[in-house]
Amino acid sequence: MDAKELVGLADDELLGRREVLTAELAATGPFTPGSFQVEHVRCGKPSCHCAKDGDPGHGPFYSVARRESGRTMKRRVPVGLLDVVRGRVAAWEAFRDVCDELADVNAEESRRLLLGKLGGSVRAPEKGG
Repeated sequence: MDAKELVGLADDELLGRREVLTAELAATGPFTPGSFQVEHVRCGKPSCHCAKDGDPGHGPFYSVARRESGRTMKRRVPVGLLDVVRGRVAAWEAFRDVCDELADVNAEESRRLLLGKLGGSVRAPEKGG
């Protein structure tokens, strides 16, 4: 549910959405932060098969990339762990989606709280902001 849809919910529906999302977070299993990548590389040797046009290169090589301390770090994934790591990265993406929506629910609750406390009306956010 996106932020614009949350604006149209009644207060009890918004609370219900928060409860659903927090239950999803509580049920979160193990995940691996990052993105799953498949690469083919060229070694640079002119006599190698990878130097020929149309050759995919060496590989495929599998890795998980993640930003750590401002740098992108890659961790190689052994072929025997491909299914496990793919599942854990998918769980990470689902976790992030739930967190993003929970942040939107909090923002809508805050908007309603602040506008109500200031004596204003509860209105939808303006475009572009």
